[in-house]
Amino acid sequence: MKAIHWHRTARGMAWALSATVVGVWCTSAVTGAQEERTVKEGVYSSAQAVRGRTQYEATCMRCHGADLSGGAGRSLTGDVFVRDWTGLTLDRLFDRMQSMPPGASETLAGDAYVDIITYVLERNGYPAGDEELSTAGLTSVTVEGEDGPGVVPNFALVRVVGCLGGDAPGWVLSSASAEERAGDPEPSSGDELAAAQAIPLGNHEYGLMYVFPSPEPYLGHRVETKGLLIRDESGGGPASLNVTSVQSLADVCQS
Repeated sequence: MKAIHWHRTARGMAWALSATVVGVWCTSAVTGAQEERTVKEGVYSSAQAVRGRTQYEATCMRCHGADLSGGAGRSLTGDVFVRDWTGLTLDRLFDRMQSMPPGASETLAGDAYVDIITYVLERNGYPAGDEELSTAGLTSVTVEGEDGPGVVPNFALVRVVGCLGGDAPGWVLSSASAEERAGDPEPSSGDELAAAQAIPLGNHEYGLMYVFPSPEPYLGHRVETKGLLIRDESGGGPASLNVTSVQSLADVCQS
């Protein structure tokens, strides 16, 4: 199994826009079967959001702003929040919050982070319900934007599997699967790699941007490609990927 991957600096506007997703994903320790819901279904209580506001103002506001619009830290509201978190479950946001601020010697109790999440949801216009959100429930609640849970936001980090073709600088993926959210920009390994190998080819096509070094050794291969999704806003052409990694899954392109 071979892979090419990149660590970019200024190259690629979209990469900078989605810095939040890089290296922050891990599996929550919380387990237990829960009913699948979205944040549009009233997954927290108003009283919980009030507690969350108090915690936010004490611990988060100096970096993320009084109105959650960001500063030293990333925006937690509006288009940025939707782009960063749509399609992901709230345990991912919880994991991210536990690492904030970087280098901090102390962290809050788990319940405090959950309360902060509910305040963030409230400020993003998601409705309150009758019951409080629990730590155990985070893994079963998905963030959803206006377009619904199945629509991956522009500039989100995604993974696709397809046939590598073209040549420099016009590398393309053909017969590709639909984009799906990715939690790590690096080539998949372990269970994630097994999942990538099981993804069937599809009927999509993606242009590949900023592919360096050259993926020519994988020409004609079935590959896993990760990158930031850049849709053609005119609707007349295929989407592109600002590439972060390419990994060969097979030296011939077949499902």
